[in-house]
Amino acid sequence: MIALDAIDIGAQIRSGRQANAWSQQDLADKMGVSRQWVVSAEKGSPTAQIRLVIEALRCVGYVCDMVPEASDTLLDQVTGGA
Repeated sequence: MIALDAIDIGAQIRSGRQANAWSQQDLADKMGVSRQWVVSAEKGSPTAQIRLVIEALRCVGYVCDMVPEASDTLLDQVTGGA
């Protein structure tokens, strides 16, 4: 998946958490953060600490990969024009 903003990343955290059949509190407990932090991150909070966002993604089974930004045309093909 190509995440273009914090909302996309939050959606992946939520999706991964749900795939693991975890509540927001379960993920919070695993990470040592508050349930409110998980709620905020899943909503795509632009102020969430990047370290915690990466940890949340790893907890639910995702890793981050950095790639150079493609041309607008290629990016439109990959994302379906979004």
